[in-house]
Amino acid sequence: MKLSFRLPLLACASAAALLAAPAGNAHETGVPHRQAKAAVAEDSTSVPLFENLGSHSYPVTTTNPLAQAYFDQGLRWAWAFNHAEAQRAFRAAQKLDPTCAMCFWGEAYVLGPNINASMGQEAAANAAEAVAQARKLAHLASSREKDLIAALSRRYSADTSADQGALNQAYAAAMAKLAERHPQDDEIATLYADALMNLTPWDYWLDGGATPKPDTVKLVASLERVLARNPDHAGAIHLYIHAVEASTTPERAEAHADRLAALMPGAGHIVHMPAHIYHQVGRWIDSLEINREAVAADEAYFERVGIAPESTPGVYTDGYYPHNLHFLMTSAQMAGDVEAIAEAAKKLESLVSNTMAKKVAGLQPIKAATYFAHAQYSDPEVILALPLPANALPYVEATRRYARGVAFAAKGASEAARAETVAIRKLAAETDFSTETAGGLPAPDLLELSALIVEARIAQHQGNLREARNKLEAAVAIEDGLAYMEPAYWYYPVRQTLGAVYMAMGEHEAAAAAFEHVLEQTPNNAWALWGLREVFRRTGRAADAEEMDARFRAAWVGAPDFLGIERL
Repeated sequence: MKLSFRLPLLACASAAALLAAPAGNAHETGVPHRQAKAAVAEDSTSVPLFENLGSHSYPVTTTNPLAQAYFDQGLRWAWAFNHAEAQRAFRAAQKLDPTCAMCFWGEAYVLGPNINASMGQEAAANAAEAVAQARKLAHLASSREKDLIAALSRRYSADTSADQGALNQAYAAAMAKLAERHPQDDEIATLYADALMNLTPWDYWLDGGATPKPDTVKLVASLERVLARNPDHAGAIHLYIHAVEASTTPERAEAHADRLAALMPGAGHIVHMPAHIYHQVGRWIDSLEINREAVAADEAYFERVGIAPESTPGVYTDGYYPHNLHFLMTSAQMAGDVEAIAEAAKKLESLVSNTMAKKVAGLQPIKAATYFAHAQYSDPEVILALPLPANALPYVEATRRYARGVAFAAKGASEAARAETVAIRKLAAETDFSTETAGGLPAPDLLELSALIVEARIAQHQGNLREARNKLEAAVAIEDGLAYMEPAYWYYPVRQTLGAVYMAMGEHEAAAAAFEHVLEQTPNNAWALWGLREVFRRTGRAADAEEMDARFRAAWVGAPDFLGIERL
């Protein structure tokens, strides 16, 4: 996740919800199981020790082995971006050893901002209180721990009106000094990279990913040093994927991505993260499978701690879990797995409330995603029978209108399809999308893009191919200007349809160029491979057509005859 969102303030509420949730039985992690069960009972904590989060450990000053185990669990969950569960673990460690300064440092750290969530006043106050307690206990800590506590103290202020941006800068500067002072400490180096990433979340590259920003150079170098020494550092891999995924060379993280899921198989977001690279390098089927595993890991976690995600609001239940389902569905759309699309769509229907999506604009594409899937895969009758959701958000309603427009165009009902474009543009004109655009969702551009594509589909089905081409070229111009996002803001490369129109016009050279451009954007895109195969067949390039056919079959798990020129 920019996941697909940046949260303004939900971490504190989520933590409270999770802290109140029943947690189940304790399990062994680094201490004998019998000892763990007894200590948990004695300390009146119901926080389980998870056995499926790997073995990552950062020894801290404590005389209680179980407190160390909970500290390590808190750190593992922190690197997995389940900050609420991390807070629970750090609090359990505090109960077991109230003199453990780093156990309070951990709680303060996970209450702070991260690349997907800023920090509100309540979380800031709690973080300031936790780090203050860490400072009080620092005389019992090691010199390295004192350094970490002092650095984190720069991030928080008891003054709720303090400029958080300036505090984040001060913390990053302090972590830079720590990284120099402790050059072999992988945790400090990873925390330093994290501090730099939080200065400009999801904004690390210039020139379309070709040029790193100055801080990006530093953070990437820091993470690469960690991974050279410790290739199994899940936190460093997680951040490294986010750091380079929008660059022109995301493949540099591919080998690290391949090893990540096995390092923390119980942490759904960690299991999911390789997909951010797999999407960039065209491993759509691998992305589908890894997100299946991520969803299963999340659902096992929810069952373990007694959470019903559809009725428990929070950052993880409303953000990270639906994000994994969204990724699963978009991967399945690329690979042609209709059953996986339907299963993910069904689960998404009950997730992400309108209330949450209004607060967090980046969640709206998740709510809209099922309409895009229907537009791409469902028969027109199925789309037109979809019920109108109650109190639909304008962006989501526009996406529903788009799917209906595509369906009407496919049926040859041109006037009905045009009515949907009128409705889309009316929503664009009458809706204040400033909250959405401020939250990173370019809703006005996406609405115009959707209207143009419906108009192109109308023209295409009427045989007015020049008009279809003109509409699609205008849509491509909008798509090219969209910011990076995974999954992408628009669900398929528009040049795919443009290539189909060129092919129908007999302009095979232009069609081939369009499909080749799509394959540069989205490597191993089965839809574009199918299109290029058809161009080669129509132009007598038999050997090239055979090569494209082999590549298409390797990338496509759906029915071989599903695709046609009208579906591209």
